[in-house]
Amino acid sequence: MRFWMSLIGSGLLLSEAAAADSVVWHPKARTFDMNVRAMGLEQLLGVIKAETGWEVLVEPGLKGRVEVKFRNKSAADAMRFLLGDKRFSLVPRTKGGTRLMVYESNLRGATQKVASEMLAYEAEPLAPGADDGRLLTLKVKVHHLKSSFASINADSKLTNIRPLLAGVNELWQSANIRFVADRPVPMRAADRDAEKAFAGLFKPGVSATAVAQLQSRILHKMLPDLPDRGKVFHIVVIYTMPRAYGAVYLPAKGMVLMPQVKFAALVDADGVWKDGSPVFFAQSNILAHEMGHSLSLPHVATQGNLMIDGKLREGGGVGPGNKLAAKQIIAARRQAFTGGPYVPGLNPRPTKPAPPKSPED
Repeated sequence: MRFWMSLIGSGLLLSEAAAADSVVWHPKARTFDMNVRAMGLEQLLGVIKAETGWEVLVEPGLKGRVEVKFRNKSAADAMRFLLGDKRFSLVPRTKGGTRLMVYESNLRGATQKVASEMLAYEAEPLAPGADDGRLLTLKVKVHHLKSSFASINADSKLTNIRPLLAGVNELWQSANIRFVADRPVPMRAADRDAEKAFAGLFKPGVSATAVAQLQSRILHKMLPDLPDRGKVFHIVVIYTMPRAYGAVYLPAKGMVLMPQVKFAALVDADGVWKDGSPVFFAQSNILAHEMGHSLSLPHVATQGNLMIDGKLREGGGVGPGNKLAAKQIIAARRQAFTGGPYVPGLNPRPTKPAPPKSPED
């Protein structure tokens, strides 16, 4: 049975009819914003899988086209809106994560796995000098670093980090900044000797002092200078880093380097994210912190702030804080208006704030 569903009413997304389709997932709030003009049901479910990291199963032969437009709907309410007369089950899985099953009459009929479908988000052209407070959408290119050394080689099956970026975007909502990821692509080391030297840092007997002294220098030789450095945000996924180092922003490269081992336990063999756990949100916080560095923000000493230096953070908790001060938001948006990350010499911190747009403009 085919269906066409249109939901245009209260709580609409404030975008023009010609705007591209978008599906925005907020993992902590467990809510969706959607603006889908006309998409096949299975394709839309694939987009939901990619954005949330859920397992999605459908009854074979289930067809339909969907048109929906809403904001801030709970996961269950969003499914009711977009599925119409279809039935569904949305429950946690016993081994972690969330399972969505869509069917006509019997739950047992939902046996067909839905493949991830990644929407291509296009950022609107930015007009420096005129910040009207609108949502700034920044495209991120994701790379998995390939290597013959197991300590470096990233597993390409685990590089759909859109669910993690969804958590990042929740933290950056206060600045009205959103990061959207492209399809991941492989990356090779630029220097074989540096690659070998980096792998050598994992050998027994290499001291923490040696790692601290050598790691940055080796990474800058090992990682390539990308042609769009300073113009596009880049996240490079590496398998792990010596001495359990977390993610790091490399300003000269314009890259956030993220060790896969930090979040690999959150993704099962089928690519399903174990969402909702404190560890999931800890990794979101860490990545949000590094994206803050890419937006030119330095460390601060304020407890509870997203950009607090890890050495100064008090208490347990799950990574950095989640607050941004007004000055930080202004500085981050100023950098965002350049369209790229802070890269000294190429795309340095803007020196003057973008003045608010006057009502007469």
